[in-house]
Amino acid sequence: MQDIKQTVIELMDAAAARGLAEFELEVDDFKLKLKMGGSAAAVPASVPVVAAVPVAAAPAAVSAAPAAASTVSAPAPAAQGVPEGRTVEAPLVGIFYAAPAPEEPPFIEVGQTVKKGDTLFIIEAMKTMNEIAAPCDGRISHILAQSGDMVEYGQVVVVMEEES
Repeated sequence: MQDIKQTVIELMDAAAARGLAEFELEVDDFKLKLKMGGSAAAVPASVPVVAAVPVAAAPAAVSAAPAAASTVSAPAPAAQGVPEGRTVEAPLVGIFYAAPAPEEPPFIEVGQTVKKGDTLFIIEAMKTMNEIAAPCDGRISHILAQSGDMVEYGQVVVVMEEES
């Protein structure tokens, strides 16, 4: 195994010395592909030995991912200006429908009292209709989407006044 590591290091040095941007070697079922100048996360490796060589760069790529995720996943701006009360958010991205069919009445209307588990609306995602249920007993105070609207994950769709 030490011989393979040494050979890989020598190949990397030789490729860098010649100014090569890419180097690919395939022998039987062994495949090695090197790309110079990229991050360690961008280099595809089909052999565990090759993955072990750029260990120093891997933690930097991993630690950068949570920082990016925390800035992207903040649905707080969508919540600005949302009326007070118990919010019902879209649990997935899709198309909002207030009624089970276009010619039928909506599941809920402002001022209507609902029980926990009652269907509030439908979100269509990937041709699947997902019924979204009331999380508690209460009265509907606001409906913030219209049938046919695209809703995002975490977007507040309905606001309720929770009954105690």
